[in-house]
Amino acid sequence: MTSTTNNLSLSDLRLFAQQTLTMLSEQDVPDTPEAHASRDRVQTLAGELASRLDAPVTIGVVGEYSVGKSLLLGTLLGKPDLLPVEAAPSTGNITVLELTRGAPGSATAVSSTTDITFLDEERLAACVGAILGELVATLDAKHPKLGAREMLGGYNPVTDPRGWAPFEAWYPRLWPSGTGPVAHETISAAHRDAVTELCRIRDAALSQQDLLGKPIGVATDSIRAALVLEAARRTPQTPPKRTVQPFDMAQLKQDRTAPDALRRAFPLIERVTQRVTLSPDHWDIGGLTAEEHTVRLLDFPGIGAAGSYGRDTFLSRRELVNVHTILLVLSASRAESEGASAFWDMLTEDGRQPQALASAALVAANAFDLAKPPALSQYPHGPLPLEKLLPHAAEINGVHVYGNKFVAQREDGIVVVSSVSAIRAHQLPYTASSPETRDRIRAALRDLDPPGTRRWEPIAARLAAADPANAWTPRLRAYDEDGGITRLRTLIENHVRRHGLAQKLERAQSSHRKLSRELSVLRGHVRRAGGGGRSEEYRELSQKLTEFRRLLDRMLPALHALRDGGPPGEPDGGPGEEPGGRPPRRGETAEAVRDEVFDWREWQELLGRAERDRHHLVPRSEPPSSEGIPLRRRPGRAAAPAGTAVSGAAAGGAGAAGGDGASADSSETFLDKFRSLIDRRTDEGRDQLRTWFENWAAYWREEFAPLRAWMAEEATEAALSELFTRLRGSARKADHQLDHLWTALDPVTATERIAELLSAPGPTPGDQEARFPARSPHALPWHHRMPLLDPQSEERERHPLLVVQLRQHTADAAARLVTEYLGRTLTLIEKDLVDLYTKAGEYLPAETEVRPPRPSFPPAGAPHDGGDEAAEPDQPIDVLIRAWSTD
Repeated sequence: MTSTTNNLSLSDLRLFAQQTLTMLSEQDVPDTPEAHASRDRVQTLAGELASRLDAPVTIGVVGEYSVGKSLLLGTLLGKPDLLPVEAAPSTGNITVLELTRGAPGSATAVSSTTDITFLDEERLAACVGAILGELVATLDAKHPKLGAREMLGGYNPVTDPRGWAPFEAWYPRLWPSGTGPVAHETISAAHRDAVTELCRIRDAALSQQDLLGKPIGVATDSIRAALVLEAARRTPQTPPKRTVQPFDMAQLKQDRTAPDALRRAFPLIERVTQRVTLSPDHWDIGGLTAEEHTVRLLDFPGIGAAGSYGRDTFLSRRELVNVHTILLVLSASRAESEGASAFWDMLTEDGRQPQALASAALVAANAFDLAKPPALSQYPHGPLPLEKLLPHAAEINGVHVYGNKFVAQREDGIVVVSSVSAIRAHQLPYTASSPETRDRIRAALRDLDPPGTRRWEPIAARLAAADPANAWTPRLRAYDEDGGITRLRTLIENHVRRHGLAQKLERAQSSHRKLSRELSVLRGHVRRAGGGGRSEEYRELSQKLTEFRRLLDRMLPALHALRDGGPPGEPDGGPGEEPGGRPPRRGETAEAVRDEVFDWREWQELLGRAERDRHHLVPRSEPPSSEGIPLRRRPGRAAAPAGTAVSGAAAGGAGAAGGDGASADSSETFLDKFRSLIDRRTDEGRDQLRTWFENWAAYWREEFAPLRAWMAEEATEAALSELFTRLRGSARKADHQLDHLWTALDPVTATERIAELLSAPGPTPGDQEARFPARSPHALPWHHRMPLLDPQSEERERHPLLVVQLRQHTADAAARLVTEYLGRTLTLIEKDLVDLYTKAGEYLPAETEVRPPRPSFPPAGAPHDGGDEAAEPDQPIDVLIRAWSTD
């Protein structure tokens, strides 16, 4: 079914979901396991679509453990002690915060009852299967003698009639007391930790009494036990023993027994839902709770925390596919985060396009109160361009680099915050926190600057003087105002108003695409069981192959343009014009390389020397002198070389480079910078090409997904084999062409080949030196070692124009080297992709060729005019698909 998914509104999709469920109640499904399984998948996907259409706009708060997500979230809502906040990783379950607006003058409050949802048996089995499967795969790869795959491959203790017995008979061999064939010292503790988590899940599953899949309301005062991870423990020294301590719903509902029962139930909890009434004096969310803008926040467990070795990842992966906006919390002092990248990878697993994902992301760099403004002794006054600040401000540079990775250079999606600063600015209470947390907050408050101090204002003003539109000036000023918390609230409000419905629609469209593909599968089962006519079967073949050709007609011109000089060479058009995105433009890359060469401080230093010289020539440097007062090194630094004294060039004399400027007198220094730039820019270009290909492959994989699902059907395979064998004259040639088409339908299969092309080395040191526009090592004309020439030659050799020319030639040479490598690599990528998809287009039969075979002799009584077989009566599924199809 080809449907105009991207043109369907929320109300259209709601109607489609309702009509699909109605069709299922009317459609007779063939009595085969495959048909019933397909019917069940259609029903599940229709339910998922309806659920996504009715769900409120959801903001997922994600990040690595211990970056302060829970304290930040509580502070954002006006109640810092809303969620458990501990020094160690604490949040162990997904917490859903449903937000409503309180009365003016009221404080933010949580309802007295909290809802807990337990995993049902199917999801518990999936969770255990995911952890056990990963354990078996990694152990079997490293220690095949342990027999993990042999004993546990394909086994799931939740659904297997043998229960946990096979697992319990096997896992002791990972410990010293075991009798396994591998020395326990060689087995990673991570494997024993994963076993320990499985044992905790086992004990909870065996202890619970009729709780799986059930929601239950418990007293909010007891909920801490359902949210806080157990204290991190060392890997057990002996195999964990089965511990069964029964608990039931009655125990969870009693205030006295609830905390202990919740601790035992912890591994079985899927999510915790709390209803929060927000103080409008702190954050008035009235505009966000309109009919289409109901909002909820999801606090996710931090990936990688001790005490959770797979369960948190499983739960997060399941919930993240339904999240609309992602608030990624980074540590301002450690912006690069494997945990954040792990969440990002999960977000792409439901077919979310990279462009949609980037527009859904917000970044909060937390704990910015620990960052200190740099001294900037090299730039003490005047306008301060951001590129001059970044090398001297580690926290700002980290947020700038890694934050922009997630928001795709959408600078208004990043904010720097501090929960502690916001607590003081808004005088928020935190008395319900644990004593340890209260002590930590008080200590952090004492370390803050005095109230009213605007620590970052001088730098913010200088950045604005250099570039009034820069993103960091309002970001830093918002932090100085109240720890950035008001800016974060405004950022969320604006984002939901601007993108909330679009993101909700994007998630619903993803469900619609999956549902449409499964409806085609179910229709195939219905047709085969009903003995549908060959003409109908070939009509579908024609439609699908025509759709394949239409997609190729969209793809190939953009691929050809990679070589013809369009997308990579000329910046004509925006970044989203080419289907699947565009690779880095060679022209833009060349300009960036030239700009960087022009920014080298050595050029400014040389031109500055000429400007100060009375003849306006670059003065010669002075030779080092052993006379004068010997220099002494600062405490803790190595001793100065013997004979170094305060005189001549070392003291920055009149004709000297000054301080460290003597390096500008040797071409070797410029060559070193030239090489470093080429290597770095080549690596960056390689990374950009890799990112482009990954985005391109993801885009086209999604576009081809319906065709791929159709081609994978058993009936489709039979019909295509018959058609291609008849058209190509041999089964061998038909198989080859169909394999080619199948490969083309999954661009990700080209990843290994593209990675091989991208691994080609960049310009060698020899290439770089050969293209460098000055001999090396070589003293430049203004070096003290160069012999004196006649006055006219001296003026010509040391004229500032020579510096300008050398700068231009160096910039051009660097740009050519980098872009030649990128162009060569891109050409090879383009050649392989064009070959694959051009041949795919050649192998597709023409529309007139896709027709059923005619019988040699018509059967008795049949019409002799070659007309189609009698049309089959419409089935409910045919009516549904035809009504929503553009074919």
